[in-house]
Amino acid sequence: MRKIDKICQYILLIIILCSISYICYQQNWLGVHNKIVQEIRSHRVVVDDSKKMSLVDRNRIRQRLMRETQTGLKKQGFVSIPVVGILEPIFNDAYSEKGLQAGANYANRSSVDPTGKQVPVMGQGNYGLASHNFDDGLTGFSGLQQNYQNDSPYLVNGQRQKSNWLNNQAIYLANSDGIFEYRIKQQRLVKADDVSVLDPSQNAQVTIITCLFPSTAYRITTIGQLKKSYTWAKAPDSIINYFDLTKQKTNAHVDWYNPGVEEGINGNAGGTKTVK
Repeated sequence: MRKIDKICQYILLIIILCSISYICYQQNWLGVHNKIVQEIRSHRVVVDDSKKMSLVDRNRIRQRLMRETQTGLKKQGFVSIPVVGILEPIFNDAYSEKGLQAGANYANRSSVDPTGKQVPVMGQGNYGLASHNFDDGLTGFSGLQQNYQNDSPYLVNGQRQKSNWLNNQAIYLANSDGIFEYRIKQQRLVKADDVSVLDPSQNAQVTIITCLFPSTAYRITTIGQLKKSYTWAKAPDSIINYFDLTKQKTNAHVDWYNPGVEEGINGNAGGTKTVK
């Protein structure tokens, strides 16, 4: 009987420790959640420069990226932000839950084009992009919020602030024509109904929009300026690698809230494997 009692005590102790660990993670006590998320993201992107990429390899990667995967949505390409482990397909409807659950979408309803008649073009003008912040630091555009469950540094004592933590980091957009490299200029906060951030611009830029948590009445905008455009034939191998769905993990879905098949190696690997 004593042996059984000890076993029960050990089991109870394990349950208590696991519960405390889970609460620490969820509540971000001592920054635990942020540290774990940063560790996961640091190992999410895989780049192998040991093999020279042929034109055939490049075309295969491009074809997998542009493969249509969602009924009723038209794929526009993919977005990669390696520093925070973001790799998502881009579709054509940021104003429906269907579009936002499938991945990122171009956003084009601005103060000068309230119905979004003009289709944005990668590498030209102000390319708007939106995706859900799933409030986990990993899924969708969650990785663009600096601190988990914390309005700071974007909103401090009710005052909106700019954030520089991602300044000069790369954003890559890819479509069937090529790859476009942007560099982040700043992050700033806008109200949820402020569509002026999507107004046309003379210089080529990307404006990425996602919710702030917990103050969801605001949106985090991440603005990047175009630095280079590449054809698929001429882009550096390292950049092409970011879009290889047979090697990289995508992050459009979260099982508990938004189940679906990922297009990366954590899913159907660009259509090269069957997902049960």
